[in-house]
Amino acid sequence: MSVGKAIGEFSFTSTGVTVSSNPGEEWSQQVNLEGTATGFGTIIGTLTFLSTEPGADNGFTTWAGSSYQDDGETGGGLGRGVFEKSGTNKWRVRSLVQITGGPLLLTDGEIALEGRTYVGTIHQWE
Repeated sequence: MSVGKAIGEFSFTSTGVTVSSNPGEEWSQQVNLEGTATGFGTIIGTLTFLSTEPGADNGFTTWAGSSYQDDGETGGGLGRGVFEKSGTNKWRVRSLVQITGGPLLLTDGEIALEGRTYVGTIHQWE
């Protein structure tokens, strides 16, 4: 089953991480990212991993990001998704992202501790 037509790729590098917990005992790891995405230019955003325990193999994610294109246009996107362990210090992240004034997108990527990278594909919802 296809999730939609692939329309591009993204490639981000982490610029820092904040680990915390809240009173409800939910753990979060906020990963600040920057890089590029096909059709969106430069992206700066935060991917937050949410789980019920530190070091969990799976859980939920949120995304908040801003885009800056070469022509001066700016935009943003908010998303929610899931993550699951996909290897040693690697996690697959699949998200549904709503672009401000634009289409609903699906992203499928992998974040890796080594190299502090997050790369993947962008699909348009069909």
